[in-house]
Amino acid sequence: MVPDSVSFLSWNLAMLARSAQAPPSWGSEHTELAVRELVLEVEPELVLLQELPRQVPFVETHDMIRANPETHQGNLAILISHDLLARCGRPEHRVVPGCAVLVTFGPEGSEPDDRNDGGRHGGSRGLGAQSGFTVANVHLAAGPGAAGERLEQLARIVEASPRPELAIIGDTNTRAAELDALADAGLAAPQPPMATWNSRRNRFNPSGPEFTAFFTRALVTAGLGVVAQRVLDEGVEAEGHRFHLSDHYPLAGTIVVAPPSAHG
Repeated sequence: MVPDSVSFLSWNLAMLARSAQAPPSWGSEHTELAVRELVLEVEPELVLLQELPRQVPFVETHDMIRANPETHQGNLAILISHDLLARCGRPEHRVVPGCAVLVTFGPEGSEPDDRNDGGRHGGSRGLGAQSGFTVANVHLAAGPGAAGERLEQLARIVEASPRPELAIIGDTNTRAAELDALADAGLAAPQPPMATWNSRRNRFNPSGPEFTAFFTRALVTAGLGVVAQRVLDEGVEAEGHRFHLSDHYPLAGTIVVAPPSAHG
């Protein structure tokens, strides 16, 4: 079975480093626990993580796709919920070296999961679209001068996708000036409701420049849409310090199978 919608949470975790605003006692193990708590609260079916230091936060409600490719900064990981595995099987995955890991939902892209759910999910809501689609977790080249490299990476991701229906989600590092080129390439870029990078407000690294951007975002081809986007900018509190777990805000939303007229 193929889902006709999949909820997601995408987050660049900044190598699990400690914010300059966090108490000195705060370590990567505390960040991992806080990530787990947020995932349990939001309950996304896919968790798309970027910039990991060769370790992946554990969340007991999710399994990890068996691929952690290295990018220009850290590693990628995809966690998939036990519920989605039980309903749809374990998706096929493949890697685009240096920038992406892809999972595909579809009759040819899934294997039955080895969990015994007693048939509880056989008629679950959210199933029905049979064409299948691919989701790519990405960390694209950084910097304002790397627009051409990002477009080349996106072309490789599209080429590697087993399905023409493709959602590319993660730290795209894209700038507003690149949106026309993305549209020319057949990628719609629905804008999140607020910036996913705000170094004016989030002083994770106080020595860095202050600006806002939509680096973490979703790009979709025809046949898919992204709805209910939320930027989770609340931060955490510990020992009287209020701070953020990363210099990037996490982005939540839902990928939906959409008619062609809904593209973009």
